[in-house]
Amino acid sequence: MGVQQVLLSPTKEVEAVLNYLCRQSGKLYNSAVYFARQSFFKTGRLLTVKFDLSFEPSISKSMVAKSLPSTPMQQTLMSVTEAFKSFKELKVLYNEGQLHFRPKPRSYLTGSKLFKVAYPNSGGLKPAIIDHQLRFSLGLTVRRWRRDF
Repeated sequence: MGVQQVLLSPTKEVEAVLNYLCRQSGKLYNSAVYFARQSFFKTGRLLTVKFDLSFEPSISKSMVAKSLPSTPMQQTLMSVTEAFKSFKELKVLYNEGQLHFRPKPRSYLTGSKLFKVAYPNSGGLKPAIIDHQLRFSLGLTVRRWRRDF
């Protein structure tokens, strides 16, 4: 998998939209971590299947999840799943005595609570370069919000 970093010099309006998307992604990340931690503590079950959280209605149908475009929402939820999958693998190593520290389940974002907004280079929401500008979907919520101005 390749990742390309692009440094931006956004206008205040574009910066506000990007900040909004990252903040919503952070909220979604924390609510998914909360659900995964509670599931683990109450049932002992780790949510490590790729789309476990994406098909959980209390997470994927929430207002925060709906405020993001579908692909970045799924990418955020898959990040939580990957974190718990890593925890599961570390836990196995610890139980076998191959790890010198006791692993802990993923914790919540602190501070500004901004989290990445990932747009994979595939599918309908694939970013495009138009007139030397990067264009990507903002989702229905942001489009409605921008239309009101």
